[in-house]
Amino acid sequence: MPWGTMTSPEAPETIPLVPRRAVGLTPARAGLLLAVLGLGLGLLGGCRRAAPAGFALRRAVESGSFAVNGSPLRSKADGLVFPVKPELRPLDLDHEHRPVVLLPAGAWTWRGRVPSGATLHAGLALLPPVWDAVEQLEATIEVRDEDRQDREVLAVGRLRRAEAGRWLDLDTDLGRWAGRKVVLIFSAALDGLPPRYRSANLVAWGPVALVASGRSADSGRPNILFILVDTLRRDRLTPYGYRRDTSPEIARRLAAAGTVCDDAYSQAPWTLPSVVSFMTGRFPGELLGEDLSTFGVPPGVETMAERMEKLGYETGGYLANPTLHVGAGFERGFRSFFAPPADVEWLRKHADSLNARALPWLRAHQGKPFFLYVHYIDPHDPYENPEVVNGRSPFLPGYDGPVTGEWVHGIYTGHRQLPDPARDLRQINALYDTEVHYVDRAIGELLAAIPPVILARTLVVLTADHGEEIHDHGGWKHGQTLYEEQIHVPLIVRWDGHVPAGRRLAGTVRLLDLLPTLSHAAGGRPDPAWQGIDVLPSLTGERPLPDRPAFAHGLSGGPLRVAAVRGHEKLILFNREEPFRPADPLQAYLWTKDLERLQRVELYDLAADPAERRNLYAGNSPPSAERAAALAPIVFRQLDRELGGLKVMTDGLPAGSRLGGSIVFSHAPQRAVPYFLAPGDRVEMTGDHLRFDLVSEPLAKGFRIDGDFGRILGIEVTLDGQPLPPARLRVGPGRPYAGGGLGPGDLLTAEWPGLLSRGAGLDLWIHDTSGAARRRARDPETERRLRALGYID
Repeated sequence: MPWGTMTSPEAPETIPLVPRRAVGLTPARAGLLLAVLGLGLGLLGGCRRAAPAGFALRRAVESGSFAVNGSPLRSKADGLVFPVKPELRPLDLDHEHRPVVLLPAGAWTWRGRVPSGATLHAGLALLPPVWDAVEQLEATIEVRDEDRQDREVLAVGRLRRAEAGRWLDLDTDLGRWAGRKVVLIFSAALDGLPPRYRSANLVAWGPVALVASGRSADSGRPNILFILVDTLRRDRLTPYGYRRDTSPEIARRLAAAGTVCDDAYSQAPWTLPSVVSFMTGRFPGELLGEDLSTFGVPPGVETMAERMEKLGYETGGYLANPTLHVGAGFERGFRSFFAPPADVEWLRKHADSLNARALPWLRAHQGKPFFLYVHYIDPHDPYENPEVVNGRSPFLPGYDGPVTGEWVHGIYTGHRQLPDPARDLRQINALYDTEVHYVDRAIGELLAAIPPVILARTLVVLTADHGEEIHDHGGWKHGQTLYEEQIHVPLIVRWDGHVPAGRRLAGTVRLLDLLPTLSHAAGGRPDPAWQGIDVLPSLTGERPLPDRPAFAHGLSGGPLRVAAVRGHEKLILFNREEPFRPADPLQAYLWTKDLERLQRVELYDLAADPAERRNLYAGNSPPSAERAAALAPIVFRQLDRELGGLKVMTDGLPAGSRLGGSIVFSHAPQRAVPYFLAPGDRVEMTGDHLRFDLVSEPLAKGFRIDGDFGRILGIEVTLDGQPLPPARLRVGPGRPYAGGGLGPGDLLTAEWPGLLSRGAGLDLWIHDTSGAARRRARDPETERRLRALGYID
């Protein structure tokens, strides 16, 4: 990685500093930064300003609101005074990206009147290239009241050489100095620094802010705190009626003070596609390729953080899941960003570790509207945390078997077996519940760090990217199925004075609705590219929640699996007949388990059967077939937008009738893929000739043609041995097939033909995906992380 350089005035050699590539530093922003620094040059030289009511270091330097005096301790100027011109740079350290102000070792000052309720936060670090040359970094913050001759050391922090690769954060309460005119002295001493480097800008300060908790920089817009709890089951939270008190902080600080959404659904059952979806307001299947290593936010698709940054918000993202890494687009829009390395051991770090990084950011950024995204990894496996002692959960202290929280991944992969399934399953559930209890405590700590007057104007969202299967349907962990325990997620929203307290919102909300909703709250306009809708008026009680179905897509590799929920009716489809060759032993094991437990079509009444124990689908027999057929258009319309190729599907033909035929292409396509066919259906491709024999049923089904087929030279179709009437054989947007050849352009349509009621028949079409933003390029880092975390064997 290339490094920027800086020359010390006392030595001709250069000292490498920080990476040129940095999160959020676009060429346009760099140009603006240079312009701002140019403005700052005209303001140097001991100018005076009215005493400010607090400050944020980086913003002050960006705007040129500072003075330069070679002896800042002797300066009488109000505001910020530095010994030399400060530098603005981004710095990546300990997997955390921060925008910083670079200064040499020594002191700089701020002079002003301390506002009521003021707190001071100062973060700093030593630039990596000089770690080996310094014994210790010592930071001191001192306050002086020159009228009263009072002085006090407010905070001292030290980083020794072995600790130099991390950030140092200092916090102090200035309450007893409120209303007084003071000088704050910030100093950094570098023990053992060679003399020739002493004038070099080696100390990175950031963030540094004096915040008055009783003031609001913009009272018309809320702060936004987005809390994502990875792998959190909705049914294990106290506000959703769980028998164990797993989440008292969430219940007290969020549910009692805000609105609980009864039915929220994720758009995928695992992290990468789910986060892509709610960060973009788009269905993930339209943005992601078929290979898991392509998963990330496509270039050119705006993220939630980018939208908030454009709206003037200070943005911070603190993510504990290692799959959400820099380079896959998840960092875009965040000025400050943390994501762990691709190391499975980071799954053992818990919510307290993430809070240690997020809380300093939160304390320093309360002076203007902020958007903070905090993504906890608990309760993702292994089910371990400080509340679990000797492998035992406080919820089940008497367990005396061998199972610990480390077993879960081994059970998932088939390498471990439960010796006493009934007893051991209770243990695993208790361990998972302890994980929920532990992260709940961390969420309480995060919310408690926001002063009440700031929290009162903060919109807080709590949700999960997906849930967790704990043998509910014969499997473990997440990503393989679309049952309620995996996609029915919690969603609680608090915004004092806007979202009613103690209320429950009935109806379906999709996680992709969150971006339009938060943008509205922040004063933004809707984006036509969003597929989610703005539900803020429903959260505030202005109007009822729109009736929108939820759609979820497995997107975990292997044969297609999708689900649709409308009201309390749920349809799950599994493309069992799709040819599949597992790429590794893990896929082979999971595929075998899925064939044992998943049906091609599953239909559930969630009101009567919330645990999905009774599959109501009984083939062609009404009324289950009619209920399934009513939900199927939700699935097929969305899949049509996501899946490429030529689609050939039956719809509405008499149940039990046989549809046979052939299609001749000008040259051989790549393959024919079954599209929710039944075991008795047949599709055979021989070179450029395709033959099919399908048994009709109420649900639409058929096959897809992948690859370049040139042209269709001819189509012949029979229904129960008789030629299918021309009006029932349709091409493109629904035109009757008049015979002869067809090119791809003749088959294009912008919508699934099944949306138009034209009677029973067979449709052939290609969905027009021109201009679609899809992430296709393989990313070796994404693949490496998925492999390191056990998603790929």
